[in-house]
Amino acid sequence: MIACFSAVSGVLILACTTDYQLGKEDPLFGGPNALAGQRPPGATSDVQAEGGAAPNGGTVGSKPKCVTAGAALVDGGACAVSFSKDVLAAFGTADCANPNCHGGATPRNEPRIEPSDGPAMWQEFQAFTISNGKPYINPCSTDDKLSTMGCNLYASTTPGACGVHMPSTGQLAPDVITKIETWLKCGSPNN
Repeated sequence: MIACFSAVSGVLILACTTDYQLGKEDPLFGGPNALAGQRPPGATSDVQAEGGAAPNGGTVGSKPKCVTAGAALVDGGACAVSFSKDVLAAFGTADCANPNCHGGATPRNEPRIEPSDGPAMWQEFQAFTISNGKPYINPCSTDDKLSTMGCNLYASTTPGACGVHMPSTGQLAPDVITKIETWLKCGSPNN
């Protein structure tokens, strides 16, 4: 159906609105502004669910990117460090979730960090790869050097540093860095 309007006064003006523009009978695409406020696809949409692609970072239970690439998840045993309680809490304390850094729906810097949402953050972190090709976390390895999360925590003059030093507000305490390294050495479990 097409609705057209015209104006009189000697000049004919047509303005047509189609069903597509109105978002009618188009269940696959939605209305004209259906994607307003959504994040564009990117590194966090690379997660494959058991039956296909999982949007916006996947869901709990999605296959990690390293598994999809042919590796296997490692079992680092019982880990004394919790991702949601220790690692994300440290990022929250360091103000990493600030919208000027890694916070908000469309953060200034990837990956997004939301300390209160452990399962979603784990999915986004394991799917995120920095420019050097290394994953942010690698749940298929107990080698903390194969994850870029750890090396970004060191000041640029420290051995093992890579990329940009985080957090930009200063250096994390050595015991916090040790906890994060321990968690990476456990195989970066979603715990």
